Amino acid sequence: MKNIFLWMAGGTILTIGAFFIPEQTGSMWPSLILSGSVAFLYLGIFSVVWIRKIESQTKRRVIGSVIAIFLVFSIASAALSYVGSQRQKKTLADIHTSIESSLAETYVKEPLVKTLGSYYASPPDGDIGKRFKSKYDSLISDDHIFKYVKKDSWRTLHVYVADIEPDSVVLIGESSYIKGKDDVFSNFSGAKGRYQVKGILTSKGVDYEREN
Repeated sequence: MKNIFLWMAGGTILTIGAFFIPEQTGSMWPSLILSGSVAFLYLGIFSVVWIRKIESQTKRRVIGSVIAIFLVFSIASAALSYVGSQRQKKTLADIHTSIESSLAETYVKEPLVKTLGSYYASPPDGDIGKRFKSKYDSLISDDHIFKYVKKDSWRTLHVYVADIEPDSVVLIGESSYIKGKDDVFSNFSGAKGRYQVKGILTSKGVDYEREN
């Protein structure tokens, strides 16, 4: 009995130790896979050693079969959990991408459309850039960041005021979460390969396009 406890203690220590070997990158799967492999190997060795001590061949076969079935089901369950988690991760990433691209379009187009509406609501003075500034100047920082974006979106989504002229206003939407089509594309912020959209306001309307 004492030897069994020593085996169990040794297996527990090895399994826990293996869990902390992989570099922690935000995903637990490398640690779980390694510690699970160690536990599987250890249990296999333990089973072989102790099954050999059983005199009855019938009992050895029964116990061996039960252990083998347990291990097979454990591996199958772990594999299904891994596949399911990866599928869920991709689904969540797709949802996040869809939401953020929609927000980028909203935060770029909405203030431009509102400015255009204000521009034509009263006799135009010929300076659409001035009208934009009169509405949003307090939201434009020195580094061109347009604080029209809600604070909870600032972590990965930014809108920049790229240019203000008497006849046009250019806004740039940039995401640090969504990857762009071109990995070497130079974003407005100086980053590389990020999702970027552009909105251009003129007296004729608003043009919106994805740049990367």
